Amino acid sequence: MKRRFRGLRRPPREHYDVVVVGAGIGGLFSAALLAEAGLRTLLVEQHYMVGGYCSTFRRAGYTFDASSHFYPLLGDPTTLTGKILARLQVPTRWVAMDPVDTFFLPDGSRFEVPADEALYRQRLVRRFPAQRQALERFFSEVREAYLGGLLQLFRGRANARFERYRRLSLRQVLDRHFDDPALILVLCADCAHWGSPPERTSFVFDSMLRLSYFLGNYYPVGGSQAFADDLARRFEELGGEILTSTEATRIEVHGGRLVRAVHLETVRGPLRGSYRVAARAVVNNGDLRRCVERLAPDAFGVAERAVIERLRPTSPCHLVHLGLRGVDRERLKSIQGYHWSSWDPDEVGRGGLVCKVFVPTLYEPELAPPGGQIVMLQKVVDRNWDPGGERGDAEVSDRSRCIAEICIDQLRALLPELDDCLVTCHAASADTAARFTLNHGGAMLGWEMSPEQLAEARPDVRWGAEGLFHVGHWTRPGGGITPVIVSAQHAVDAVRQLLED
Repeated sequence: MKRRFRGLRRPPREHYDVVVVGAGIGGLFSAALLAEAGLRTLLVEQHYMVGGYCSTFRRAGYTFDASSHFYPLLGDPTTLTGKILARLQVPTRWVAMDPVDTFFLPDGSRFEVPADEALYRQRLVRRFPAQRQALERFFSEVREAYLGGLLQLFRGRANARFERYRRLSLRQVLDRHFDDPALILVLCADCAHWGSPPERTSFVFDSMLRLSYFLGNYYPVGGSQAFADDLARRFEELGGEILTSTEATRIEVHGGRLVRAVHLETVRGPLRGSYRVAARAVVNNGDLRRCVERLAPDAFGVAERAVIERLRPTSPCHLVHLGLRGVDRERLKSIQGYHWSSWDPDEVGRGGLVCKVFVPTLYEPELAPPGGQIVMLQKVVDRNWDPGGERGDAEVSDRSRCIAEICIDQLRALLPELDDCLVTCHAASADTAARFTLNHGGAMLGWEMSPEQLAEARPDVRWGAEGLFHVGHWTRPGGGITPVIVSAQHAVDAVRQLLED
């Protein structure tokens, strides 16, 4: 797969203003914004591709998204993150997604979430007419929590709205307003995207995403890798340098107080070897536990280590990627969405959600060969759940294989001719995610966005020794494309402030 950026063809310089470790979306945005500000910036990535979870791989002529496929706001240049893309002149084109989601409920019914908020609420009232007033009260609180969260978590401005809702989980607020299990599920049937159940998901954070649905959800033309590569190329055009297949092995810290340099190991290609690169600042776009324990142990004290031990990571997401041929597009469109077997959304990671079916070729047909379609099956799995026990299948000892079979069995029930039209099939487990992204346990969104893990309870972008910064879903404000980009903004502002002082 030909990448759209050049990458370094010579050894890195001996000194940079900033080294960014990790080329996930947080690292890519940070690097581009730093280069835009005129800072000499090196971006290093242990994989040979950039993007992290927002990358792709190719098999048998099919291009599969490694994980992420849902990009709120970015296709609209008037939104918070869309403005950043426009300012950076990132050329990615976007396809609007409508409906946003479809929920397949345990009784065989379905509910579509349209991209228009007014229409969405009309559909809810039509489906649950006796709950009209309760729905109005609920969405009034959603709006308040959304506004409070934007001010506190994105802009750093304390406010009464946020304080009113900060200790509440999504499940607590749902139970306060509703007693109909079907309505409760419909209002949070997409909770898998948080990597945690509603009982451990912040109402504030969920409200922020829920209303952003209606500001636009998009899929990138060319797939996720096209977006990541466009960011990388734009970073290079702004003067930045990218070194792939390179692991940061140590961040050198003087006296536990000041970042001095980054030690690098390029593991393949003509630049293979070890390097020491001096830097005035380092931005870590990687797993924070790994940073504390292995990458920069001298940069953190007892208090920081205690925070890392206290915080709970999100669950991993297991995926199955299938390349099909000869399947009608409308047929696949009719089965795309979240397929639930339980009315209890808190069972999301323990079998309550069978899987999510996503068909990227509905938005970007060029990802598959002519006549082909791509299906992604996603299943968020609680680390303590035993899928073999759930199925009564004592013969399936391989947990990851068992999870993949649950997903494929569901697709086969929806598409009985699956085996006849299957060209290629590949499964990715928590171990796969951990291997390629170095996220602890394959966590899909860093730390959980639970009420007790928001705001100051979460590591800040400026955390540890002076000159060490953090971006991505392991830091503030939290997980998801939009919060990760906001973390990049905050980190770059902090880096510039340090270097300009």
